[in-house]
Amino acid sequence: MLRFPDESASHSSRPRTPPIEKQNMNLSRTPFSLAILVSAIIASASLAADPDPWKVYPGGLPSSANALRYNIDANVAVSRQHADPVGLEDWEKSKESLAVKLDEAIGLSPRPAKTPLNAKVTGRSERDGYTIENVVFESFPGFYVTANLYVPTGLEGPLPAIVVTAGHSMDDGKNYDLYRTAQIGLVRQGYVVLAYDPIGQGERKLRGYSHQVSYPALLVGHTNLRYMLWDSIRSLDYLETRPEVDPKRIGIAGNSGGGLNTMYAMPIDSRFACGASFCCLCSYEAWIKDGGNHCICNHLPGIAQNMEQFQFVGLAAPRPFLAGNGQKDPIFPIAGTRDTIRRAEQIYALYDSADHVTLRDVPAGHGWSKPLREAGYGWFNRFLQGRGDGSPVAEPEIVLEDKKSKDLIVFKDGKFPADARSYADLVREEANRLVSAYPSVPSDAAGYTAWAANLREQLWETLGGKPQAFKSPAEEHGSFDWEGHTVKRLTIRTERELEVPALLIQPENAKKPLPLVIVLDSEGKQAAMKSETVRRLLEQPIAILALDVRGTGEGVVNANQCASDAIVLGRPLLAQQAWDVIVAARTLSDQEGLGEVAVYGRGSSGLTALLAAALSDQIDAVVTERTLGSLVDAIADPLPQPLWVYAPNLLKVADVSQLAALCAPRPLLCVSPVDGEKKDLSESRIELLAAPVQAGYNAINATSAAQLATGTEAEQAAGDFLIKTLTE
Repeated sequence: MLRFPDESASHSSRPRTPPIEKQNMNLSRTPFSLAILVSAIIASASLAADPDPWKVYPGGLPSSANALRYNIDANVAVSRQHADPVGLEDWEKSKESLAVKLDEAIGLSPRPAKTPLNAKVTGRSERDGYTIENVVFESFPGFYVTANLYVPTGLEGPLPAIVVTAGHSMDDGKNYDLYRTAQIGLVRQGYVVLAYDPIGQGERKLRGYSHQVSYPALLVGHTNLRYMLWDSIRSLDYLETRPEVDPKRIGIAGNSGGGLNTMYAMPIDSRFACGASFCCLCSYEAWIKDGGNHCICNHLPGIAQNMEQFQFVGLAAPRPFLAGNGQKDPIFPIAGTRDTIRRAEQIYALYDSADHVTLRDVPAGHGWSKPLREAGYGWFNRFLQGRGDGSPVAEPEIVLEDKKSKDLIVFKDGKFPADARSYADLVREEANRLVSAYPSVPSDAAGYTAWAANLREQLWETLGGKPQAFKSPAEEHGSFDWEGHTVKRLTIRTERELEVPALLIQPENAKKPLPLVIVLDSEGKQAAMKSETVRRLLEQPIAILALDVRGTGEGVVNANQCASDAIVLGRPLLAQQAWDVIVAARTLSDQEGLGEVAVYGRGSSGLTALLAAALSDQIDAVVTERTLGSLVDAIADPLPQPLWVYAPNLLKVADVSQLAALCAPRPLLCVSPVDGEKKDLSESRIELLAAPVQAGYNAINATSAAQLATGTEAEQAAGDFLIKTLTE
């Protein structure tokens, strides 16, 4: 990411930080005595056998330090702020803003261009009362959607049609037995049915297509739901090309993940004349509070801040919408569903269409059960065929063929076209487009200062806003000795409703004010006792704060649930963790009478360190070690980084290089930056990523403050740099 400055480069405005010359790649080493090494080995072995002294919470994680609980409670609080409209005029004023916010959260603002579908039929087979056509089309260029089209025989067209979206049947997709039962049930009711494989399912269960790619997609402002909905919209486009289909009578239905697709497709595309969402609709409040852990495809950035589910259901009014749920569904609690439909009915009533939205709940769990399918038949028959009153219609016996039958497979040889692009490919292309469009870092001091202020403002806005600062002293929970140093167990309140655990390690008999290094490690604060760098710093003497930012170390909770709930809140976990660092630095400086504060982040935690320094001048210096050189490299399947790294929309504003440039003129060292596979970056890649950082430091005459260490010298680089920076 950075290069060592040349000897001829301009000097730092912080002259206490001597440059480490690029020509001399061997950094000086401070030798340990044999006695210290032996002591360290014995102490480490003892503590490894009994790690409890390094725990602030030996009895387990309390609620006051539980990041998952914090995010759940925060989501519930903001979800309760959304009021019902007081009349049609009030609703009409708010609906346009809600629609814009929904598009933005999904990642459909602006809407993608509709490119040629290039649809092909790869097979056709006859069944009793209908035919099956195997269809493939491109929702984006090279992004192939595999589908089966069920067409009734013996009926005069044009006919109504329904897009059926599958839930999380990862192996079978569109051909999952339960979903095929619904497809056949609908075609026997007289509908043309298009059932497709969602990304990562059925024939599209391929490397690069998994639902987990939604985390990297967040970086560029995309979501799983964006791609799911676009596949549904393009499915509708395809149906409009079929002579058998009446384009004015196209509905959409699905269960679970397919119900998710359905309930958002209705407000997103008004061409869907009718919808039936099964086993998904709830309320954000009940779903987050009581529904537990979910797939990331359910989570839209900041959505809980912007609306409740009754509001996006209301955006489809007066078009008919049915919710069908199980009363015993543990994922989508029925109380939330009932409340959402009750509130949505009030919006539909504003259009004299209260009977166009309803709930059918049945005494069952999660799944597209027969009673729910029958409710769907009756609903569609009323609104798309003009027959019946919407009451459930009995489903005849349906005998399914083998789901692996070639008649149900689009690509008979199992191979996608050579020009196929994966979900990860599309996200990576967007990331590269965003990064290439960043404005250059200004080369003059005034220009840099304005650029930095503007970028910090954009970062805070992107990351959910700057939290309100407050003062709360760190609380001590006992102490112990380690290798001649005093270790205090602390809790630091970084939010009014959340604390984080830390260990303050102070050299014995050292005079204050001591400089402080906050140590962040992906393995948690206990990694400090294994660190040679920590031992070297303590000998100087430099104090150490081994910090577990929320969700790490002792604070580990369900990673997916915590990260995804933070996304719904609109304050991604990466931003929350950076705030922990900023508050810890301020708290310890004030309370302990410490001097300058540096942050040393190892591995992925280097991103937290860098973001904290970029956002706050509370940090006087920053070191990253084996940290990602670019967030673009975090876009891969399987995921190469922890879930908390993936902050929505971050790449729209800045990459790692821009964050580093914001640290100027403060001392900055990057040790062995890595790519997505945790391999050292090439020299050419380093030069490319270094350019914005060098430009920022050059602009304010601080060239020598930004440094890089790679290769054999990297082992001691962090310690050498911090010692020079903080003690000379």
